[in-house]
Amino acid sequence: MRRIVLLLCIVLIAGSASADYRYSLGAGWGMASPGGGDFFELGSDDAIGFALGHRLADRWTFRFDVSRFRFSNDIDVALADSIGTMYNNAEIHFEQMRLGVLFDRMFLAPRSRINVAVGLGGGLMVWKGTDASADTTLTVLGKNNETTDFAASELYLTGGAALIIRPTERISLHLQGHADYLTGAGAEFSSDIADSRDRWLFGVAGRLMFHFGGGGGDDRNRWPSDSAWRAQTPSDEPIRMRTDRDSDGDGVADRDDRCLNTARGVIVDSYGCPLDSDRDGIPDGLDDCPGTNAAALGRVDIHGCPIDSDFDGVPDYTDACPNNEVGALVDSAGCPIDSDRDGVPDGLDDCPYTLPDVEVDKFGCIDLEMFSQPMVLNIDYPPGSFEVDPRTKDRLRRLAGLLNFVKDIRLDINGYTDNIGTPVANKSLSEKRAERVRNFLSTMGVDASRMTVHGRGESNFVASNQTAEGRAMNRRIEIIFYR
Repeated sequence: MRRIVLLLCIVLIAGSASADYRYSLGAGWGMASPGGGDFFELGSDDAIGFALGHRLADRWTFRFDVSRFRFSNDIDVALADSIGTMYNNAEIHFEQMRLGVLFDRMFLAPRSRINVAVGLGGGLMVWKGTDASADTTLTVLGKNNETTDFAASELYLTGGAALIIRPTERISLHLQGHADYLTGAGAEFSSDIADSRDRWLFGVAGRLMFHFGGGGGDDRNRWPSDSAWRAQTPSDEPIRMRTDRDSDGDGVADRDDRCLNTARGVIVDSYGCPLDSDRDGIPDGLDDCPGTNAAALGRVDIHGCPIDSDFDGVPDYTDACPNNEVGALVDSAGCPIDSDRDGVPDGLDDCPYTLPDVEVDKFGCIDLEMFSQPMVLNIDYPPGSFEVDPRTKDRLRRLAGLLNFVKDIRLDINGYTDNIGTPVANKSLSEKRAERVRNFLSTMGVDASRMTVHGRGESNFVASNQTAEGRAMNRRIEIIFYR
């Protein structure tokens, strides 16, 4: 109690300052108590702790804490229990060094005289259990049933809250509480030890913090320049000392400005820090697109406007097809429109009304080069058959679409066989096969008068008839195009 009164007295007599400070250093007194286990009966302990803090943003603070505790086991436990060589009514001391970091979030403005903060963090708990009578470190079974010291450097997670009283700019009093959870990372003991030991550490503390650095002093105590004495107001009012210096010209005097190097033209808050209404990383005043959707975060240019990599009018953050060719017309999702379904998107298609399923060149127009040479169809005929297989039908469908678009092309359809069978039979079979191709094209809309059928039989071989592969190549249809 006397320690708390002493801290309050120091606060009340501390001098004030008007600058805004980013760093803090403090010390204080606190109490802590372990919990969560079902073996050790440990009491609470008090200790002095130290802290170093840095204000990261308007209401966010990073703090590094150090404190040390020494807990003792209750030797008056009526019913003794044991784990290995340890008894829960033995005189055991636990020495703990707590090294942690905490990120605090204040709910009120930083200059408020009374504030509330909550924080999350973690750190390293360095501890060991000692036999009080022999002053030696206890030994227990490790994770692999080996003998090991009952000690560890263990990671912990923490959460806390604090009431902050700030009577002056340089001094603040923090009344805080915390709950630490020992994760077990770094403490490798047998399951009996791990399940029974305390895993929580609860604590309260009062800490006096001294704030310094980053804010500078009070310009009101500086000697004014000669020009300030000579300056006159337009109405010839008495000369006044000019001390409200504004280095970055943002309208906030340096003594109140937390962001002293703000770029020209940036709109700032009352603390002199840039405003970013749409949170895209480009401050208001320099943002050419101030109403950018929050979903565009990280996808804006240096002017604060959404990036459109393929220049299709749909920004990348909503573009389902962000890598279109420049010039392609797209739908509302940013994907290319292909009205004639020829594979060349509108906007790049020089022939945008091509019939569906017609082969086109890279400009979307019909490629008539294919008519400069015969089309060879190696149809997979069963022996003696003249039916067209499904694979060849797909080729003929595409050919029919092209022929229906180019009306002046005529066709000679020539059927060929291998040398198996009699020449007379093969000539008749080759003619039937050629007629079958003509009939199929006719059903696809090609005028039959444009097509002439020839049964060439076993002639004009393109491969040897001594192998099955060669004979398959000789059984073919050749279509010759002419005008």
